[in-house]
Amino acid sequence: MPQPAARKWYFTGTDTDVGKTYVASLAVAEVRHSGHRVAVYKPVASGCQQRGESRVSPDAESLWRSAGEPGDLDAVCPQRFIAPLAPPAAAELEGRHVDEARLVSGLDAVVGDADFVVIEGAGGLLSPLSTGMLNSDLAARFDAELVIVAANRLGTIHQVLATVLAAKTLGLPILGIVLSDVAEPLDPSAASNAATLRRFTSVPLLGQVAHGAIETGIDWCSLAVPQRPPAEVPGDLEAGMTRAWL
Repeated sequence: MPQPAARKWYFTGTDTDVGKTYVASLAVAEVRHSGHRVAVYKPVASGCQQRGESRVSPDAESLWRSAGEPGDLDAVCPQRFIAPLAPPAAAELEGRHVDEARLVSGLDAVVGDADFVVIEGAGGLLSPLSTGMLNSDLAARFDAELVIVAANRLGTIHQVLATVLAAKTLGLPILGIVLSDVAEPLDPSAASNAATLRRFTSVPLLGQVAHGAIETGIDWCSLAVPQRPPAEVPGDLEAGMTRAWL
């Protein structure tokens, strides 16, 4: 009897430095400790570190360690660049390019017999992964459910709602939103951001992760599969579909 396909979650941010890797790593650990098999994938990373002969993505390393260090770390993040820029810009500085086919095919190397796959994008939903592909395009190719991670600070309402609007316009299913307390002390907006988001969007607010927390408090494996909204863009769910709308 064929094994059911792994459920895929694509963690995307509303900005840089919103706690996306932190929240995703906690989620991975929670799924693993619940007794499920979990795979992790970081399609491309910039801002990587050179450690001797190895080039390492700290984000990918965090996911990999949370998953119990399965397989090869290089397979978790097969395309790595040094400059702290968007991946295509970081690649260009090295006289290289981000291989779009590899962004997609690299997932096959890590899935194995996993029940769940946590994929962490780079930046926000409409941030570029390559010269022709955005995070939204790759999430669509993987038929993944979006987890939107947002910093719990002033400005997050617009960023979250804009991301939700973009995802729904593109026909991408959203599992939910996670607010991340990225620093202490919190600014005054943090006390009302969750309630304001619930007022303006029907997308579930899955939880709020405190600064330095060791768990999200979210029962990830019990979350219902979200419905896919009808896409309102020309074309199909192929690489570059977002640009057809823009």
